[in-house]
Amino acid sequence: MKKTLITAGLATGLFFTSMMGTGADASASLVHYQDVKTSDNFYSAVESLIDQKAISRTNDKFRPYENVTRGQASSIIAKVLELDIENVKNPKFKDVPKDHQFYKYIAALENAGLVKGKGNGVFGINDPLTRGQMSSILVKGFEIPLIGGHDVGLNGFDDTTWYVGGGENSAIENGDIMLTLEGQFSQAIETMHYYGFVSGYKTGKTYKDKETLEFRQGEALKRSQLSLMINSMQKGTQYEYLYFKDFDITNRSVGKVATGGWVHDKAEIDDSSIISIKEISNYETTAFLDGTGIEHTLNNVYAILEPKKVGKTFARFDNGGTGKEKVLEVTVTGTKGNFEVSYKDVTPEK
Repeated sequence: MKKTLITAGLATGLFFTSMMGTGADASASLVHYQDVKTSDNFYSAVESLIDQKAISRTNDKFRPYENVTRGQASSIIAKVLELDIENVKNPKFKDVPKDHQFYKYIAALENAGLVKGKGNGVFGINDPLTRGQMSSILVKGFEIPLIGGHDVGLNGFDDTTWYVGGGENSAIENGDIMLTLEGQFSQAIETMHYYGFVSGYKTGKTYKDKETLEFRQGEALKRSQLSLMINSMQKGTQYEYLYFKDFDITNRSVGKVATGGWVHDKAEIDDSSIISIKEISNYETTAFLDGTGIEHTLNNVYAILEPKKVGKTFARFDNGGTGKEKVLEVTVTGTKGNFEVSYKDVTPEK
């Protein structure tokens, strides 16, 4: 499988770029489908799929507003990820015989752990793929670490998050707000949302004076929506994930009863023009967001970094309040959109 995840020293980095395909910017041909106009918001996304040979060049129509089936989506995704479709192990789905046109693509995705059957040995090859299922497949396929509830904050979709408190007659006193990500695909969906890869639908309702959105995760995915989701992930910003466990860092955030809000361990970059910290993150699906009634300690898992230019700088972490600052030398090489980042522990001995 051609991955977006690369290894740099003991940590790993992720490219949200066109490195998995030529992308629309390097298009060799214009979209020829009769039902795809240059004015369509998905035009360049379809063009990119053609360039990557993920969809047929010979068909007259793309059928952008039709539901994409699980079989069709498997073919497109396996090609985009450049999975090995020849040396596959038979997943033995009853409805996917070896002579089926989508067999090798479904087998490749199943072998890679990106899809499962629907139970009773059935894949559901002709069933529509849902928006929630697609989010889960793409997060796994592009190897994006899942974000947690604190990253979602008050920006979650109405049908993926559950907020308790924060209003009159609150189940939690003092205006405390608790969030829980609910549902099989909710964490993957909110991860996609966090990076701007998906958008939602207006609900007409408000929460904390803000209009809420819903994702409609059980709704069938359209072929145009699939192309847009893939394209947005391939053309987005490049991020690097620095896992704290790789360097014995225990970075914490503590919610204080007396003051409300959070006290964070120090995490900073000496020269943020070379690489900057987007977020200090964790995987917890339940989060205390606001208030004074609960004290909570959060042990963070990784830092999301954004490389910006070639150079060398230092990252400094408080290391869980131990008083022993952890210092990493960070080196950025390569070119924009294809940076490589490496780390060296240079913590002074005490």
